[in-house]
Amino acid sequence: MRLSLLQRLEDAHDDSVWAAAWAPNSNTLVTGSVDESVKLWQESGDTLEQQHHLVGLSLGVLGVSVDSSGQYGAASSLDSYVTVWNMEDYSTVHQFTDIPPSEAWGLAFAPAGEKLLLAVAGGSSNGVRLLDVNAKEQAATLAMPDVTDKQRKERFVLSVAYSPDGRRIAAGGMDGTVALFDTATGKLLHTLDGHFKPVRDLCFTPDSSMVITACDDNHAHLYAAEQGELVEAFSGHESWVLSVSAHPSGTAFATGSSDSKVKLWDMQTRTCAQTCSEHTDQVWGVRFRADGARLASTSDDRSVCLFDFAG
Repeated sequence: MRLSLLQRLEDAHDDSVWAAAWAPNSNTLVTGSVDESVKLWQESGDTLEQQHHLVGLSLGVLGVSVDSSGQYGAASSLDSYVTVWNMEDYSTVHQFTDIPPSEAWGLAFAPAGEKLLLAVAGGSSNGVRLLDVNAKEQAATLAMPDVTDKQRKERFVLSVAYSPDGRRIAAGGMDGTVALFDTATGKLLHTLDGHFKPVRDLCFTPDSSMVITACDDNHAHLYAAEQGELVEAFSGHESWVLSVSAHPSGTAFATGSSDSKVKLWDMQTRTCAQTCSEHTDQVWGVRFRADGARLASTSDDRSVCLFDFAG
């Protein structure tokens, strides 16, 4: 398996690019930046061309997501606001507000279901907020686990992900806590051990059986979702691991790090298959496209890289 650089978009944004998401079943890439804007890019002939520019997202964009139908996009920002827009005409559908200055970090749309739910990490709740986009209201809050039975400690959440089958939500905290929740009941299923520093990003494998984490301890971890057990710890980055994305085939995953590197990992051998050095600063986002043919990466160097993936 190998990644081959197709394009390096210099100055894709006016400041650090911290977030990326592909629209499902399309060639549209969404990027979010500290420059307080979101850009939509269309891949055409192995290159990305800017399709639209959404501005006015105060204090910088930390996370972006697109729902399973490709109809709605969402962005979270440092002012704790979450903005949802229509992907067809780019009009704002709703802006969810919280109490500033608590930051809203990662966010993820739920798989297709009766409600259009959006999970948001951070904000003043210090947990995971579930937002009902159609009803334009908060549906629920998932609380991070207590430190002990007698002591309550608030744990600021940085990252959140739905399992592809919709059964679970994973959340990563500033203190290294990784929690798994049942989506139907909101019940805490497992607390995943092993990290003691901020868990910046996480994702499920395509079959929903595993969780992969990216942490400031320079490691990515692989956990069994059903048992809540650590399966493997991946080392190799020289600094914080900031982002992670599983390939749709389940054969590989990619990580981005503050060491400016993108790494491709082989799930079968549990080894690093390739290290890419196209960025010159921290890599905040790595995302595989739904068909697995492309990987996009975003960085503090303001660039967006587009890679071809060959399995």
